[in-house]
Amino acid sequence: MRKRGLTLRKTLLFSALIIGAGAGVSVYKLTSTHQGAVVVSDKVREITYPVQYSDGHITENAIVSDPRFRNTATLEGARLLALANILSFVPRSAREDGPVQMEKGTWLWTPLLKITPEYRDSIISGAKHNGIRNIYLSIDSYLDIYTLPDGPKKDGTKKKFDDALEKFITQARKNGMTVDAEGGWRNWAEPGHEYKAFAVLEYAVGYNRTHAEKLRGFQYDVEPYLLESYKENKKSTLHRFVALMQASMAKLSDSDLALSVAIPEFYDGSQDGTPKYFYGFRYGYTLDHLLGVLDRRPGSKIIVMAYRNFAEGENGIIEISKNEIDEAARYRTKIVVAGETGDVLPSYITFHNTSRSHYDEQLGVVEKALAGEKSYGGMSTHYINTLLALK
Repeated sequence: MRKRGLTLRKTLLFSALIIGAGAGVSVYKLTSTHQGAVVVSDKVREITYPVQYSDGHITENAIVSDPRFRNTATLEGARLLALANILSFVPRSAREDGPVQMEKGTWLWTPLLKITPEYRDSIISGAKHNGIRNIYLSIDSYLDIYTLPDGPKKDGTKKKFDDALEKFITQARKNGMTVDAEGGWRNWAEPGHEYKAFAVLEYAVGYNRTHAEKLRGFQYDVEPYLLESYKENKKSTLHRFVALMQASMAKLSDSDLALSVAIPEFYDGSQDGTPKYFYGFRYGYTLDHLLGVLDRRPGSKIIVMAYRNFAEGENGIIEISKNEIDEAARYRTKIVVAGETGDVLPSYITFHNTSRSHYDEQLGVVEKALAGEKSYGGMSTHYINTLLALK
Protein backbone atom coordinates (compact mmCIF):
# COMPACT_ATOMS: atom_id res chain seq x y z
CA MET A 1 0.00 0.00 0.00
CA ARG A 2 2.32 2.73 -0.83
CA LYS A 3 2.32 5.49 -3.33
CA ARG A 4 2.96 9.07 -4.10
CA GLY A 5 2.31 9.71 -7.72
CA LEU A 6 4.95 7.24 -8.89
CA THR A 7 3.69 4.38 -11.05
CA LEU A 8 6.37 1.90 -12.06
CA ARG A 9 5.34 -1.55 -13.21
CA LYS A 10 7.53 -4.56 -12.59
CA THR A 11 5.90 -7.68 -13.87
CA LEU A 12 6.70 -11.06 -12.45
CA LEU A 13 5.27 -13.95 -14.43
CA PHE A 14 5.05 -16.75 -11.90
CA SER A 15 2.79 -19.57 -13.12
CA ALA A 16 0.62 -20.87 -15.89
CA LEU A 17 -1.95 -23.52 -15.16
CA ILE A 18 -4.19 -25.51 -17.47
CA ILE A 19 -7.67 -25.43 -15.91
CA GLY A 20 -9.39 -28.26 -17.70
CA ALA A 21 -9.57 -29.41 -21.26
CA GLY A 22 -10.61 -26.58 -23.49
CA ALA A 23 -11.00 -24.22 -20.52
CA GLY A 24 -8.04 -22.09 -21.46
CA VAL A 25 -4.97 -20.98 -19.56
CA SER A 26 -4.90 -19.07 -16.27
CA VAL A 27 -1.94 -16.72 -16.20
CA TYR A 28 -0.81 -15.26 -12.88
CA LYS A 29 1.13 -12.04 -13.13
CA LEU A 30 2.53 -10.04 -10.23
CA THR A 31 3.14 -6.37 -10.77
CA SER A 32 4.78 -4.99 -7.67
CA THR A 33 2.89 -3.06 -5.00
CA HIS A 34 1.25 -3.14 -1.62
CA GLN A 35 -1.88 -2.54 -3.58
CA GLY A 36 -3.06 -5.89 -4.73
CA ALA A 37 -5.81 -6.66 -7.16
CA VAL A 38 -7.01 -9.85 -8.72
CA VAL A 39 -8.33 -9.55 -12.23
CA VAL A 40 -10.73 -12.28 -13.25
CA SER A 41 -11.92 -12.82 -16.80
CA ASP A 42 -13.36 -15.82 -18.60
CA LYS A 43 -10.02 -17.33 -19.53
CA VAL A 44 -7.28 -15.18 -18.05
CA ARG A 45 -6.62 -14.23 -14.46
CA GLU A 46 -4.07 -11.67 -13.44
CA ILE A 47 -2.94 -10.57 -10.03
CA THR A 48 -1.81 -7.01 -10.56
CA TYR A 49 0.16 -4.87 -8.16
CA PRO A 50 0.95 -1.35 -9.31
CA VAL A 51 4.02 0.07 -7.60
CA GLN A 52 3.11 2.55 -4.92
CA TYR A 53 4.61 5.08 -2.59
CA SER A 54 7.24 2.94 -0.92
CA ASP A 55 9.07 2.07 -4.11
CA GLY A 56 9.87 5.70 -4.77
CA HIS A 57 10.08 7.13 -1.26
CA ILE A 58 10.83 4.44 1.30
CA THR A 59 14.29 4.77 2.78
CA GLU A 60 17.01 2.60 1.28
CA ASN A 61 17.75 1.30 4.77
CA ALA A 62 14.35 -0.43 4.74
CA ILE A 63 15.23 -2.28 1.53
CA VAL A 64 18.90 -3.25 1.72
CA SER A 65 20.51 -5.39 4.40
CA ASP A 66 23.18 -3.74 6.50
CA PRO A 67 25.86 -6.41 7.18
CA ARG A 68 26.41 -5.02 10.69
CA PHE A 69 22.94 -6.15 11.72
CA ARG A 70 22.31 -9.24 9.60
CA ASN A 71 22.85 -11.62 12.49
CA THR A 72 21.49 -9.48 15.34
CA ALA A 73 17.91 -10.75 14.97
CA THR A 74 16.73 -13.86 13.18
CA LEU A 75 13.59 -15.90 12.95
CA GLU A 76 15.18 -19.10 14.26
CA GLY A 77 13.58 -18.54 17.65
CA ALA A 78 10.23 -18.14 15.95
CA ARG A 79 10.40 -21.73 14.74
CA LEU A 80 10.19 -22.81 18.37
CA LEU A 81 7.53 -20.21 19.15
CA ALA A 82 5.30 -21.86 16.56
CA LEU A 83 5.21 -24.95 18.76
CA ALA A 84 5.18 -23.14 22.11
CA ASN A 85 2.21 -20.96 21.21
CA ILE A 86 0.14 -23.93 20.18
CA LEU A 87 0.63 -25.46 23.62
CA SER A 88 0.23 -22.25 25.62
CA PHE A 89 -0.98 -18.72 24.97
CA VAL A 90 1.33 -15.79 24.48
CA PRO A 91 0.91 -13.52 27.56
CA ARG A 92 -1.96 -11.12 27.01
CA SER A 93 -1.29 -7.43 26.72
CA ALA A 94 -2.65 -5.04 29.30
CA ARG A 95 -5.39 -4.15 26.83
CA GLU A 96 -8.26 -6.61 27.20
CA ASP A 97 -11.11 -7.15 24.82
CA GLY A 98 -13.86 -4.58 25.06
CA PRO A 99 -16.29 -2.70 22.85
CA VAL A 100 -14.84 -2.42 19.36
CA GLN A 101 -15.14 0.81 17.41
CA MET A 102 -15.31 0.28 13.68
CA GLU A 103 -12.08 1.20 11.94
CA LYS A 104 -12.08 4.23 9.67
CA GLY A 105 -8.43 4.37 8.76
CA THR A 106 -5.95 5.71 6.24
CA TRP A 107 -2.20 5.65 5.54
CA LEU A 108 0.30 8.49 5.57
CA TRP A 109 3.59 7.61 3.86
CA THR A 110 5.49 10.91 4.21
CA PRO A 111 8.72 10.29 6.18
CA LEU A 112 8.20 11.57 9.71
CA LEU A 113 11.03 14.11 9.80
CA LYS A 114 9.77 15.62 6.53
CA ILE A 115 6.34 16.34 8.01
CA THR A 116 6.23 20.06 8.77
CA PRO A 117 3.79 21.43 11.38
CA GLU A 118 1.74 23.02 8.59
CA TYR A 119 1.59 19.81 6.58
CA ARG A 120 0.76 17.77 9.67
CA ASP A 121 -2.11 20.05 10.64
CA SER A 122 -3.42 20.10 7.08
CA ILE A 123 -3.39 16.31 6.80
CA ILE A 124 -5.08 15.81 10.16
CA SER A 125 -7.68 18.47 9.44
CA GLY A 126 -8.44 16.88 6.07
CA ALA A 127 -8.64 13.44 7.64
CA LYS A 128 -11.08 14.67 10.28
CA HIS A 129 -13.23 16.31 7.61
CA ASN A 130 -13.39 12.95 5.84
CA GLY A 131 -14.48 11.04 8.95
CA ILE A 132 -11.11 9.35 9.50
CA ARG A 133 -10.57 8.01 13.02
CA ASN A 134 -7.29 6.10 12.60
CA ILE A 135 -4.06 7.12 10.87
CA TYR A 136 -1.35 4.58 9.97
CA LEU A 137 1.87 6.57 10.04
CA SER A 138 4.96 5.14 8.36
CA ILE A 139 8.02 4.96 10.63
CA ASP A 140 10.27 3.08 8.19
CA SER A 141 12.55 6.11 8.19
CA TYR A 142 13.50 5.29 11.78
CA LEU A 143 15.91 2.79 10.21
CA ASP A 144 18.01 5.75 9.04
CA ILE A 145 18.56 6.51 12.73
CA TYR A 146 18.95 2.89 13.77
CA THR A 147 21.84 2.39 11.35
CA LEU A 148 23.76 5.49 12.50
CA PRO A 149 26.87 4.95 14.63
CA ASP A 150 26.22 5.42 18.33
CA GLY A 151 26.93 8.96 19.44
CA PRO A 152 25.51 12.48 19.77
CA LYS A 153 24.24 12.63 16.18
CA LYS A 154 22.23 9.46 16.56
CA ASP A 155 20.85 10.52 19.94
CA GLY A 156 19.92 13.96 18.66
CA THR A 157 18.20 12.66 15.54
CA LYS A 158 16.25 10.11 17.55
CA LYS A 159 15.10 12.88 19.90
CA LYS A 160 13.81 14.83 16.89
CA PHE A 161 12.04 11.71 15.63
CA ASP A 162 10.44 11.13 19.05
CA ASP A 163 9.31 14.74 19.26
CA ALA A 164 7.83 14.73 15.75
CA LEU A 165 5.92 11.53 16.50
CA GLU A 166 4.65 12.86 19.83
CA LYS A 167 3.44 16.08 18.24
CA PHE A 168 1.68 14.18 15.46
CA ILE A 169 -0.09 11.91 17.96
CA THR A 170 -1.03 14.90 20.10
CA GLN A 171 -2.58 16.75 17.19
CA ALA A 172 -4.39 13.63 16.01
CA ARG A 173 -5.79 12.99 19.49
CA LYS A 174 -7.06 16.55 19.73
CA ASN A 175 -9.01 15.83 16.55
CA GLY A 176 -10.45 12.56 17.82
CA MET A 177 -8.01 10.23 16.01
CA THR A 178 -5.63 7.45 16.98
CA VAL A 179 -2.24 6.78 15.38
CA ASP A 180 -0.63 3.43 14.57
CA ALA A 181 3.03 3.15 13.63
CA GLU A 182 3.49 1.33 10.32
CA GLY A 183 6.50 -0.40 8.85
CA GLY A 184 7.41 -2.91 6.21
CA TRP A 185 9.07 -3.99 3.01
CA ARG A 186 8.70 -7.21 1.07
CA ASN A 187 11.97 -8.76 2.29
CA TRP A 188 11.63 -8.14 6.03
CA ALA A 189 10.99 -11.81 6.85
CA GLU A 190 13.95 -12.99 4.77
CA PRO A 191 17.25 -14.12 6.33
CA GLY A 192 19.47 -11.13 7.06
CA HIS A 193 16.58 -8.65 6.89
CA GLU A 194 14.53 -9.55 9.98
CA TYR A 195 16.39 -7.01 12.12
CA LYS A 196 14.60 -4.20 10.26
CA ALA A 197 11.18 -5.46 11.32
CA PHE A 198 12.26 -5.87 14.92
CA ALA A 199 14.02 -2.48 14.99
CA VAL A 200 10.93 -0.49 14.03
CA LEU A 201 8.68 -2.62 16.22
CA GLU A 202 10.93 -2.21 19.22
CA TYR A 203 11.12 1.52 18.57
CA ALA A 204 7.32 1.73 18.75
CA VAL A 205 7.25 -0.36 21.94
CA GLY A 206 9.95 1.80 23.53
CA TYR A 207 8.26 5.01 22.46
CA ASN A 208 5.02 4.05 24.20
CA ARG A 209 6.87 3.15 27.39
CA THR A 210 8.44 6.59 27.65
CA HIS A 211 5.79 9.00 26.33
CA ALA A 212 2.41 10.15 27.56
CA GLU A 213 1.07 10.59 24.02
CA LYS A 214 0.89 6.99 22.88
CA LEU A 215 0.55 5.01 19.69
CA ARG A 216 -2.58 2.87 19.55
CA GLY A 217 -0.82 0.06 17.72
CA PHE A 218 1.76 -1.19 15.25
CA GLN A 219 1.05 -2.33 11.70
CA TYR A 220 3.13 -4.50 9.38
CA ASP A 221 3.04 -4.02 5.62
CA VAL A 222 5.33 -6.87 4.54
CA GLU A 223 4.51 -8.35 1.14
CA PRO A 224 6.75 -11.36 0.47
CA TYR A 225 4.75 -12.47 -2.58
CA LEU A 226 6.53 -9.67 -4.46
CA LEU A 227 9.94 -11.29 -3.95
CA GLU A 228 11.69 -13.11 -6.77
CA SER A 229 12.16 -16.03 -4.39
CA TYR A 230 8.41 -16.39 -4.06
CA LYS A 231 8.22 -17.83 -7.54
CA GLU A 232 10.62 -20.60 -6.57
CA ASN A 233 9.27 -21.54 -3.16
CA LYS A 234 6.02 -19.97 -2.07
CA LYS A 235 5.62 -22.16 1.00
CA SER A 236 8.98 -21.30 2.54
CA THR A 237 8.60 -17.59 1.80
CA LEU A 238 5.14 -17.43 3.37
CA HIS A 239 6.24 -19.60 6.30
CA ARG A 240 8.95 -17.05 7.12
CA PHE A 241 6.37 -14.27 6.91
CA VAL A 242 4.09 -15.97 9.44
CA ALA A 243 7.12 -16.70 11.64
CA LEU A 244 7.92 -12.97 11.64
CA MET A 245 4.41 -12.22 12.85
CA GLN A 246 4.77 -14.93 15.52
CA ALA A 247 8.07 -13.53 16.77
CA SER A 248 6.63 -10.02 16.78
CA MET A 249 3.74 -11.19 18.95
CA ALA A 250 6.25 -12.38 21.53
CA LYS A 251 8.05 -9.03 21.45
CA LEU A 252 4.72 -7.28 22.07
CA SER A 253 3.78 -9.46 25.05
CA ASP A 254 4.52 -6.73 27.61
CA SER A 255 3.41 -3.84 25.42
CA ASP A 256 0.09 -1.98 25.19
CA LEU A 257 0.30 -1.86 21.37
CA ALA A 258 -2.32 -3.61 19.25
CA LEU A 259 -1.01 -5.44 16.18
CA SER A 260 -2.40 -5.25 12.66
CA VAL A 261 -1.18 -6.81 9.42
CA ALA A 262 -1.98 -5.72 5.86
CA ILE A 263 -2.44 -8.58 3.40
CA PRO A 264 -3.57 -9.14 -0.20
CA GLU A 265 -6.98 -10.72 -0.61
CA PHE A 266 -5.59 -14.01 -1.98
CA TYR A 267 -3.89 -15.20 1.23
CA ASP A 268 -7.06 -17.26 1.74
CA GLY A 269 -6.06 -19.41 -1.25
CA SER A 270 -8.57 -17.82 -3.59
CA GLN A 271 -7.63 -17.66 -7.26
CA ASP A 272 -4.99 -20.31 -6.47
CA GLY A 273 -2.82 -17.36 -5.44
CA THR A 274 -1.07 -19.09 -2.53
CA PRO A 275 -0.58 -22.71 -1.42
CA LYS A 276 -1.46 -24.48 1.79
CA TYR A 277 1.45 -25.40 4.06
CA PHE A 278 2.24 -26.54 7.59
CA TYR A 279 3.02 -23.95 10.24
CA GLY A 280 3.51 -25.50 13.66
CA PHE A 281 1.00 -28.33 13.79
CA ARG A 282 -1.48 -26.63 11.49
CA TYR A 283 -2.04 -27.11 7.77
CA GLY A 284 -3.70 -24.23 5.98
CA TYR A 285 -3.38 -21.07 3.97
CA THR A 286 -1.52 -17.98 5.16
CA LEU A 287 -4.81 -16.42 6.27
CA ASP A 288 -5.47 -19.44 8.51
CA HIS A 289 -2.02 -19.22 10.09
CA LEU A 290 -2.24 -15.46 10.62
CA LEU A 291 -5.61 -15.76 12.31
CA GLY A 292 -4.19 -18.39 14.65
CA VAL A 293 -1.21 -16.19 15.52
CA LEU A 294 -2.96 -12.83 15.86
CA ASP A 295 -5.94 -14.11 17.79
CA ARG A 296 -3.78 -14.59 20.86
CA ARG A 297 -3.49 -10.82 21.20
CA PRO A 298 -6.53 -8.64 21.94
CA GLY A 299 -7.18 -5.85 19.47
CA SER A 300 -5.49 -7.55 16.51
CA LYS A 301 -6.64 -6.74 12.99
CA ILE A 302 -6.04 -8.02 9.49
CA ILE A 303 -6.40 -5.36 6.81
CA VAL A 304 -7.41 -6.90 3.50
CA MET A 305 -6.42 -4.99 0.39
CA ALA A 306 -9.72 -5.49 -1.43
CA TYR A 307 -8.88 -2.99 -4.12
CA ARG A 308 -11.78 -2.42 -6.49
CA ASN A 309 -13.85 0.66 -7.29
CA PHE A 310 -17.14 -1.24 -7.17
CA ALA A 311 -18.70 -2.93 -4.17
CA GLU A 312 -21.04 -5.55 -5.55
CA GLY A 313 -21.00 -8.32 -8.11
CA GLU A 314 -18.36 -10.70 -9.35
CA ASN A 315 -14.86 -9.65 -8.32
CA GLY A 316 -16.21 -6.69 -6.33
CA ILE A 317 -15.00 -5.51 -2.92
CA ILE A 318 -17.58 -7.54 -1.04
CA GLU A 319 -16.95 -10.76 -2.93
CA ILE A 320 -13.16 -10.69 -2.67
CA SER A 321 -13.16 -9.91 1.06
CA LYS A 322 -16.05 -12.17 2.11
CA ASN A 323 -13.94 -15.28 2.60
CA GLU A 324 -11.65 -13.44 5.04
CA ILE A 325 -14.75 -12.21 6.91
CA ASP A 326 -16.15 -15.74 7.07
CA GLU A 327 -12.87 -17.40 8.11
CA ALA A 328 -12.31 -14.86 10.89
CA ALA A 329 -15.77 -15.42 12.39
CA ARG A 330 -14.29 -18.11 14.68
CA TYR A 331 -11.68 -15.68 16.05
CA ARG A 332 -11.42 -12.41 17.95
CA THR A 333 -9.23 -10.85 15.28
CA LYS A 334 -11.17 -8.35 13.18
CA ILE A 335 -11.06 -7.95 9.41
CA VAL A 336 -10.72 -4.42 8.05
CA VAL A 337 -11.55 -3.96 4.37
CA ALA A 338 -9.33 -1.49 2.51
CA GLY A 339 -9.99 0.47 -0.68
CA GLU A 340 -7.63 2.32 -3.03
CA THR A 341 -7.69 5.94 -4.21
CA GLY A 342 -4.18 6.19 -5.69
CA ASP A 343 -3.33 6.84 -9.33
CA VAL A 344 -2.63 3.21 -10.26
CA LEU A 345 -3.49 0.68 -12.93
CA PRO A 346 -5.66 -1.12 -13.84
CA SER A 347 -8.24 1.61 -13.34
CA TYR A 348 -10.92 -0.59 -11.78
CA ILE A 349 -8.85 -1.27 -8.66
CA THR A 350 -8.90 2.38 -7.62
CA PHE A 351 -11.40 5.16 -6.99
CA HIS A 352 -8.93 7.58 -8.56
CA ASN A 353 -10.54 9.24 -11.59
CA THR A 354 -13.99 8.46 -10.18
CA SER A 355 -15.93 10.91 -8.03
CA ARG A 356 -16.14 11.43 -4.32
CA SER A 357 -19.84 10.65 -4.49
CA HIS A 358 -19.09 7.30 -6.17
CA TYR A 359 -16.50 6.50 -3.52
CA ASP A 360 -18.91 7.32 -0.70
CA GLU A 361 -21.71 5.37 -2.32
CA GLN A 362 -19.66 2.20 -2.89
CA LEU A 363 -18.10 2.19 0.56
CA GLY A 364 -21.55 2.68 2.01
CA VAL A 365 -22.73 -0.42 0.15
CA VAL A 366 -19.78 -2.41 1.57
CA GLU A 367 -20.42 -1.25 5.11
CA LYS A 368 -24.12 -2.05 4.89
CA ALA A 369 -23.42 -5.53 3.49
CA LEU A 370 -20.82 -6.44 6.11
CA ALA A 371 -22.11 -4.59 9.17
CA GLY A 372 -23.80 -7.65 10.63
CA GLU A 373 -20.74 -9.89 10.32
CA LYS A 374 -19.10 -10.79 13.63
CA SER A 375 -15.56 -10.40 12.31
CA TYR A 376 -16.06 -7.19 10.33
CA GLY A 377 -13.92 -4.44 11.82
CA GLY A 378 -14.48 -1.47 9.51
CA MET A 379 -12.81 0.10 6.49
CA SER A 380 -9.60 1.84 5.55
CA THR A 381 -8.61 3.89 2.53
CA HIS A 382 -5.26 3.97 0.82
CA TYR A 383 -4.07 6.69 1.18
CA ILE A 384 -4.77 10.07 2.78
CA ASN A 385 -3.25 12.34 0.11
CA THR A 386 -5.20 10.82 -2.75
CA LEU A 387 -8.33 10.48 -0.63
CA LEU A 388 -8.24 14.22 -0.02
CA ALA A 389 -7.81 14.78 -3.77
CA LEU A 390 -11.10 13.06 -4.66
CA LYS A 391 -13.69 15.53 -5.92
